[in-house]
Amino acid sequence: MTDFLISSLALVITLPFPFLFLFYFFARKWYRHKQKAFHQSVTVTAPIFIVSVHVLLFVLFERSFFAYIIIMLLLLLALSVVIQYKVHDEIRLFKAIKSFWRLSFLLFFAVYSSLSLFGLINRIFFS
Repeated sequence: MTDFLISSLALVITLPFPFLFLFYFFARKWYRHKQKAFHQSVTVTAPIFIVSVHVLLFVLFERSFFAYIIIMLLLLLALSVVIQYKVHDEIRLFKAIKSFWRLSFLLFFAVYSSLSLFGLINRIFFS
């Protein structure tokens, strides 16, 4: 049973795109609203993309970038809070965390896509 759980977790971390589409499909059936399903999918898959970027960086460059990822996440949170303060003149923590989480999904989605393409090109042409 534990082998199945570990294998499933490894599959989700190494291939987050199919998990994103699968979760979006189930969320769309559950909520019956495309935008709400998409936002829920983003909320659930953001940590998966963060961990996937860390694993991909470790595989490609053979060193850990975990501290840099944490620093970047903290800077994103600070940026989100500052932007909210500038726009609304007050800080609503829940809204700031929500926008931070969506922004981190976009960032790590783009980084994961770029690193996957880089790794693919690197393995095909330079190995």
